[in-house]
Amino acid sequence: MWRVAVALVAVIGGILVSRQISNAAECPSEVQNTPYCDAFVVYKKPGTSKPDWRIEKLIPKAKEDDADIRSFAFVVSVYNYPAFTQEKDKVLQSVKADLPRIEAFLKDQGFDEVIVLDNEHATKDAINYFLEQYLLTQVNDYKGRSRFLFMYDGHGIPGADDRSPGGLALSMATGEADPLPTHSYGLDDLENRLRKIAHLTYHSVALLGSCYSGGVFPINTSLGDNTSFPLSPGAHAVTASKADELAWGAPDGKGTMFFEKLIAAIDRGASDLNSSQVVSSGSGEPQKVAGSSIVRLGRAVQEMNESLEAINPATNQYYPQLRTGPIAPEENYDGAFFFLVPLTSEEQASNRDPNPATTIQRDFETTGSAVTGRPDLKVFSPPETYAVRGIDVARYTGDLKFDAINASGLVKFIYAKATQGSEGKDTKFQQYLKGAGETEVSFGGYHVFDCSPPEAQFKNITATVPRDKDLLPVAVDLEWFRGNPHSLFLACSDNPDVIRSNLKALLFELADYYGKRPIIYTSRFGVGDILGSDFNDFGLWYADFRKTTPGYAGDNPWTFWQMTDHGNIPGISAAVDYNVFFGSKEQFAAFAETGENVARNAAVSLK
Repeated sequence: MWRVAVALVAVIGGILVSRQISNAAECPSEVQNTPYCDAFVVYKKPGTSKPDWRIEKLIPKAKEDDADIRSFAFVVSVYNYPAFTQEKDKVLQSVKADLPRIEAFLKDQGFDEVIVLDNEHATKDAINYFLEQYLLTQVNDYKGRSRFLFMYDGHGIPGADDRSPGGLALSMATGEADPLPTHSYGLDDLENRLRKIAHLTYHSVALLGSCYSGGVFPINTSLGDNTSFPLSPGAHAVTASKADELAWGAPDGKGTMFFEKLIAAIDRGASDLNSSQVVSSGSGEPQKVAGSSIVRLGRAVQEMNESLEAINPATNQYYPQLRTGPIAPEENYDGAFFFLVPLTSEEQASNRDPNPATTIQRDFETTGSAVTGRPDLKVFSPPETYAVRGIDVARYTGDLKFDAINASGLVKFIYAKATQGSEGKDTKFQQYLKGAGETEVSFGGYHVFDCSPPEAQFKNITATVPRDKDLLPVAVDLEWFRGNPHSLFLACSDNPDVIRSNLKALLFELADYYGKRPIIYTSRFGVGDILGSDFNDFGLWYADFRKTTPGYAGDNPWTFWQMTDHGNIPGISAAVDYNVFFGSKEQFAAFAETGENVARNAAVSLK
């Protein structure tokens, strides 16, 4: 059952909203001899169009002959209930207002097929046809190369008791207490059918905007799964309420709270700070690439819940918070659905944002950290688009459960602090070295550079980090930030030439001893004040948690990007620094073997 906070209207922009499924140009051959062809609002014949590049980037092919990702959406929208006894419940104006916006939203999301059943068309037989026959067959044919979204908007039916799931009210329902099973679609039946589809897709999500919709989750459902990682298969449901709560229409009269907040959260995709691709030259403001943003399911739900922290004028209490859980918990999926931030009408017309000062056209290829042939233009893409990611740790990180870290799939490399200056040694390094050696995770040590003589620092490093060809190249940490000098450099901060000379001497000694070139970790100020272009023979490990800064000057693309200090990794109790590597697994293997500046080589070799 839906409740409205204030009187709602069925007019948007002066136009009475209505279904227009008759505009569907065609439908699949499998459906043409059924009563359901007109349900297709969008149908793109397979092979006639490519998926959005963001989808291809996040769900890449494992093999050359893998099918392109295909996206399916199935919407059930019921706003006419002529048999309801309460006059105010006979027509849900908020749900009616939702439908054209939902259809437009799904078209902007690039779905290849959008199926809509509304009002009297949304019968139990019709819903079962699409869930049990058509869609199940389609996603099976794509062998894990599909995305599936289910939406329901309409009245809900409560369960018989607090342990019984309710249902989705169909158009012939007479009210909340209607006992006829043909007048509603049971949430337990829905969950079972969604689960079958989820087992065959890459990403699935169910968005249920009705009262009592939380009953779709089994009683023993664990809600601890990942809703923010798009690079692995996942299947989730999001509901507008718990099993015993009401859902509400929006006070502005333009739709339901659930779908209005969902679409608004995705339209405001810029609030998902790491979802955009940014290009920077190190001078002026960085430029966001048009149409590059995504919004992860978890981020959308978080923003929706934040916007629901408001008093409902009808109840004088807060609106109910959303409930999120897995559709197929036995699969232990660790991935999640994501949405595309839609292009503006200007972008759709010209593929270019009208404000070139903040957005550039995506008419270039990248090496991962630079524009091809332009090492001076640094690129920062959403972290999950990089194939190789890892962490850096030190004694304050605490004990690491390497089995859990390895099993998570989130960590391909670990750098651990080994030494500092001429005498400092991290008490956890040897423990981390041993633990990582028992896993498939690549491991290396890093040294914190200071003002002490390079020969003394070299002796400290080589006495601690073994000369082992299986270890990653040593990283040298230049903790250099604008403002007061770091305490490490109190004795030499006024003489950058000496710092540069000592750093270069240490790097060459380490390269000669280990047979691999070290990599330099620093901030944009370390690049600008100390490194410049004099250290381009060495890879750069760049630290920037914001992506709102102008980046760094020079023509040395980053090899590693430390993009947050709040990484949450299974097997580690504390938040850790999380990093991405610029390129492919093959390029990472080349870096691991030699320490060559593979990022710069990739950019300048294609100039």
